[in-house]
Amino acid sequence: MKKIILIITLFFFYSVSFAQVEGVEVEKPEEEKKEEKTQKQKKQKDDNDDKIPLSQRFYFGGNLGASFGTITSIDISPMVGYRLTPKFSVGVGGTYQYLKDSRYTPDFKQSIYGGRLFSRYIIADDFLGAGNLFAHAEYETLFAKVPYSDPNTGLRRERTEAFPSFFIGGGLVFPIGNRSGFTISALYNPFYDDNQTVYGTPLQIRVGGFF
Repeated sequence: MKKIILIITLFFFYSVSFAQVEGVEVEKPEEEKKEEKTQKQKKQKDDNDDKIPLSQRFYFGGNLGASFGTITSIDISPMVGYRLTPKFSVGVGGTYQYLKDSRYTPDFKQSIYGGRLFSRYIIADDFLGAGNLFAHAEYETLFAKVPYSDPNTGLRRERTEAFPSFFIGGGLVFPIGNRSGFTISALYNPFYDDNQTVYGTPLQIRVGGFF
């Protein structure tokens, strides 16, 4: 009988000890905790990306641009964008430009029109404390009148031609409120050809905003 009681007692203490060991939570390393916290925040952010209301996905605005030189160009370009995520957006826009080309005598002046497709990605928020840094890529086609001499009469005439351009670059967004902002960007055309463009330089500086 004593043996049975001893066996039961040992079994009881063994069970209690095992349960206590099982209940012990091993302290995780600090780096592992930080990694788990980062992953959790990233997952929450990714989940929130899909919860942007449709009315808040669209934004409207435009750019103002100018270049001066032998060819002077003043640009007014309205646009509408669509946020695929809080950081990445795509959009379309229209372009109207006033052009003065001093390569001709007298100066050749005209209005230019066209459209563009663009994409924009916010690389960093509050970059150097100045604003949100973004990358920008854009394809644009403009239509302009080109002067030429009629080979039959020798008279100066005009014809409308298309001038495509591809721009890459970036800029800064200075937020104004929750959904509005002021932008300044520098865009460069790596395929620039001064004989096949309405721009005086491959580099374009644009100032604008959105809401």
